[in-house]
Amino acid sequence: PSLFLEAASIPAHRAIFQAGTALSRTLEQGRRIDAKNQRGVMEAAFGGSDADGLWTWKDAYEATEVAQLLFLKKFGAAMRRKAGSVEAFLAMIERLAGLAPTQTKRSEDAQVLQQFSTPLTIALAAAEAAAIDENDLVLEPSAGTGMLAIFARNAGARLVLNEYAKLRAELLAQLFETDGVTRFDAATIHDRLDPSLVPSVIIMNPPFSASPKVEGRYK
Repeated sequence: PSLFLEAASIPAHRAIFQAGTALSRTLEQGRRIDAKNQRGVMEAAFGGSDADGLWTWKDAYEATEVAQLLFLKKFGAAMRRKAGSVEAFLAMIERLAGLAPTQTKRSEDAQVLQQFSTPLTIALAAAEAAAIDENDLVLEPSAGTGMLAIFARNAGARLVLNEYAKLRAELLAQLFETDGVTRFDAATIHDRLDPSLVPSVIIMNPPFSASPKVEGRYK
């Protein structure tokens, strides 16, 4: 059966998620995702091409990150156990990251909101440095698509996810199967987070040289 629902009838985040699900099959086969592969699944999910204005290459990159995250949801914990050491696990993650294309086309939104996702290898290093385990409540204030959060999730931690960008917040909710993704400006998260949530670990890749709806950049 087809992985894709009727393209015109679904919102963008669901189409991207469907494309990411298709791309995750490529990763499971140990094959590299290339531009042709990306374009094919995006056209199938959205019912047309980027030239028609139905999707952008930023959307395609989001779908590729979704593919990596779905792969790690499915296999990440077992990979960590099989690796036996952080160094061996890092080598596995490097190989996985190498199957995804470089993100060479930046959208205006990505520049303004500084949506530069954390590479998987750095995300793993952050999670290991934080020594996250099942006793932790982990806050990611600027969660993106979840490249940092996935390692906390696989370690058994509970997650508090916040992401300002609507599309990415919707993808997070699908990926981490939660209705609790908030959409605050991460720079003010301390004042806005539910006071009953007291994280034991905060992991973040902050884009705080700029803020939403504020012109200019911080020095």
